[in-house]
Amino acid sequence: MTTETKATGFPVHWESPADANLTWRFDPMHTPDVTTPLSFDLYMEPFIRGFGMLRLCQQNYYVYMHQPPMPPSAPGPVPLDAIHAGARRWREEIIPEVRGFDEHYLTMDFDSLSAEELAAGLDQLADVRVRCGQLHTMATLPWWMGMMNLIGTVQELTGGDDLAALRLVQGYGNKSVEAGARLWQLSRLAESIPEARDTLLDLADAPAGKQLAALAEKPAAQPFVEEFRVFLDEFGWRSGLFEFSAPTWFEDPAVPFDQIRAFLAMPDYDFPAEQHKQAEERERYVSETMERIAPDQRNRLQAVIEAAVDVASILEDHNYYIDQRVGVLPRRLVLAAGRRLASASSLSEATDVFYLRRDELRRALLGSSEGLADLAEDRGKEMARWAQTTPPHTVGAPAQEPTSAQDEAPDRFWGTHKLRSDRPGELKGNGASAGVGRGPARVLATLNEAGRFQPGDVLVTRTTMPPWTPLFAVASAVVTETGGILSHAAVTAREYGLPAVLCVENATRLIRDGQPIEVDGGNGTVRILN
Repeated sequence: MTTETKATGFPVHWESPADANLTWRFDPMHTPDVTTPLSFDLYMEPFIRGFGMLRLCQQNYYVYMHQPPMPPSAPGPVPLDAIHAGARRWREEIIPEVRGFDEHYLTMDFDSLSAEELAAGLDQLADVRVRCGQLHTMATLPWWMGMMNLIGTVQELTGGDDLAALRLVQGYGNKSVEAGARLWQLSRLAESIPEARDTLLDLADAPAGKQLAALAEKPAAQPFVEEFRVFLDEFGWRSGLFEFSAPTWFEDPAVPFDQIRAFLAMPDYDFPAEQHKQAEERERYVSETMERIAPDQRNRLQAVIEAAVDVASILEDHNYYIDQRVGVLPRRLVLAAGRRLASASSLSEATDVFYLRRDELRRALLGSSEGLADLAEDRGKEMARWAQTTPPHTVGAPAQEPTSAQDEAPDRFWGTHKLRSDRPGELKGNGASAGVGRGPARVLATLNEAGRFQPGDVLVTRTTMPPWTPLFAVASAVVTETGGILSHAAVTAREYGLPAVLCVENATRLIRDGQPIEVDGGNGTVRILN
């Protein structure tokens, strides 16, 4: 049974009438765009269900989330032993389990499976996604506890703010930074091989497949080609945001090629030296903070820092292992199912499979595929129409207004909107990484526009996920419309020492592409300079 709620220009359908009485919020950080049906059914919904506390629904191809009221957290600091235990569990139990899923979806010859086996594989994938959601929660909870413990302790002992606390654990690196380092190393290798460098620069506007083929034809460029393929094996199973239908870097390496070219334009940039600088600054911050507190408090703060360091890399690393690799490697299964249906003329193209719902795909594999091609075509057109719509912030029951000062406090992960400046030409947001950066704004709608980004530009976009972060190495600052001080963008901006102001409402509309701006990541301000 479905019920329908008429909203102005945005009709809402409910599978259960009770859901209309809940508040469902649009998530512009993870899913700012329309989402294909199969991406919702096989990639997002079971994954979030695995969290055990959140629910998703899809309305007009946009994803909405319901989060029930959270119980109050226990007063006082989290036991440090619990944080260290969470770090050990991540390293010793969670990563090995996830790598097992990784290996299955990377090596299985899905095209050789029968239709029945492919259908069973879809059911197994849904279960794997639920399990990955559970592992995601197990991994990130100790990270969150470690960061919050650090913030609370620094505030108590020194009166310092969130940034003062988090700079004590910067410079330890993570998989997002490692991806950037590997791209920089590839740029140095390309620079040392004239045939590789010249081909990359000459074919900058060509499709990535043509670039790779041209490089492969040049014997002198083979060391670069081999290392680039090693990079794709490790970091290529990712795409810009959370859309299952989007080709990965492994399938279309346009984005890594663009980022290598950006590093080629910075011959004096030294990635290891910059990372060493962040570590040196961290040690200075730790020393200065210790000098400000009493000797009997230093052991306590040191223990809190050590616990935070033990979990510091988990936010980005869990994204690499769980959200990215195991998230997108099952495209190999789904595309095999799409090819099976396309070869039987049930679909026009294998990639049309993403316009189907999970149960429709399953039935089609088992023989019930009449009208499937027309259905996929109609949904593609319908999805394109809805992509032109600005979705409402909430559907269902109206959102409740904050009832206390605690409710009004900025969320350290999601951030807070509606921050305002009284100064003309100035925008306000969440100061997420200290420092001041200036440069021309480069407003990017998606990561596929990375080729427009030049060294020294200020990255201005709606949201970023870890695959965006190699751009941070060449940017002068970053501005987003989503995120708080503990979001992915904030964590990695601090690893790069990059000024960042996040959750700036309507930044991509208020800032024009190419406009010179100044970003103050400590004060949370963005100033338009002309």
